[in-house]
Amino acid sequence: MKDLFSEDINKIHLIGIGGSSMVAVAEILLDRGYSITGSDMARNSNVKKLESLGVPFTLGHFAQSVEDANLIIYTSAVHDENAEIIEAKKRGIPLMKRSKFFHELTKNYTHSVAISGAHGKSTVTAMVSVMMANSPLDPTLVVGAGVHELDGNVRLGKGNLIVNEACEFEASFLDFHRTISVILNIDDDHLDYYGSFENIQNAFVDFANGTEEGGFVLMNADDPQSMEILPRINKKVLTFGVDNDADYRALNYHYDHLGYLSFDIYHKKELLGSVELSVPGVHNIQNALAATAIAHYYHGDVKQELETLHKFKGAIRRFDPHGRLNGALLYDDFAHHPKEIARTLEAARSVFPDKRIVVGFQPHTYSRTKILFKDFVKCFKDADLVWIMDIFAAREANDPTIHTTMLVDALEQPPAVYVPTFEELRDKMRSELREGDVFFSVGCGDVYRIFDEFLFVDEKEASEC
Repeated sequence: MKDLFSEDINKIHLIGIGGSSMVAVAEILLDRGYSITGSDMARNSNVKKLESLGVPFTLGHFAQSVEDANLIIYTSAVHDENAEIIEAKKRGIPLMKRSKFFHELTKNYTHSVAISGAHGKSTVTAMVSVMMANSPLDPTLVVGAGVHELDGNVRLGKGNLIVNEACEFEASFLDFHRTISVILNIDDDHLDYYGSFENIQNAFVDFANGTEEGGFVLMNADDPQSMEILPRINKKVLTFGVDNDADYRALNYHYDHLGYLSFDIYHKKELLGSVELSVPGVHNIQNALAATAIAHYYHGDVKQELETLHKFKGAIRRFDPHGRLNGALLYDDFAHHPKEIARTLEAARSVFPDKRIVVGFQPHTYSRTKILFKDFVKCFKDADLVWIMDIFAAREANDPTIHTTMLVDALEQPPAVYVPTFEELRDKMRSELREGDVFFSVGCGDVYRIFDEFLFVDEKEASEC
């Protein structure tokens, strides 16, 4: 059913096809009968999956890759100087950003849930996906990270409901048609694009007020920055929270002997059920509340969904186990903003109160490292030792005014060591990790590659973050 574009569009080329959201675009297009090709700078697990489905792939970006395409879809990480973009413009081939694709996709659904926020988007979308995967509504589910239970990051349904992760990077979340707009939190990220925190809040106001008539906005009552914009929202609002009064509330929470949380979930005064999470961290109570509110809206009785939530093991690259080295436990986490790093390490400390926690951190982008420098210096307090790699430039040119050594010098507690390369970080891991340690690779670049030499781990594409 080729219902997304005009009839003359049959062959679509995807630039950056290995990205976590672009692989979802590819699978959606394949399901709808389009012929697709793709290119990227690495042949990762996403690319290998698509190749197994018969998708032609080019390693690298070359003008000839777009010759037969009727449409080009590309990620925000692709710039105007890309050879394929240049050739497409030369040939007059239409160009479409990934967010514009989701605009075209979501307008075809009667019900569309867009889950936004500076932190937790992938986890909440993954929770909803697991809770609703077997729903009689037969939803389409698109997550910005892999989900173990989905064997990927997309579920293609035939119903009239789509659930998406909606990122605020470059205001792309405004392109989604949405009947439910979820705001998990608002924070000072992507300031290289927005310029000020006020502009970030303004974008979230636009996101909320762009909710379709008859829908509603779901907001975190515990997040002060979200509550600041509440008076400016002209749509129906429902709230969730732990510490403050809300429509959906978690009460009676406590830790088990392993550091995981159990709690009751109420909708107003009605007990919806109890849940025991299998992912650590107090922040995951809020995530579970948001996911439950969505499931409750569509299903009513959510007892079965809460049982499913108990089995949820987390999105890939979120507190993700990778075996052992020298007896030390190995984990990987996507955290890249100071607040995310602090929450991840707080959760790690709750699960491993008596172990030495060692972090291998790869800062992501020069602008984020420089703008949030003072926060980065404070966010590792629950670790015992930090090894810091060179900054992952991502979409940015080198900025000589900021360097990893500045972070290392500024960190007083815990001790920090500069380990610029994968080789040096692996040497540190081999020589210094021991029984009783817990190691976390942290960052949204390609720091997960640190595990490649220790045990078999599929590569996962660095996301736009």
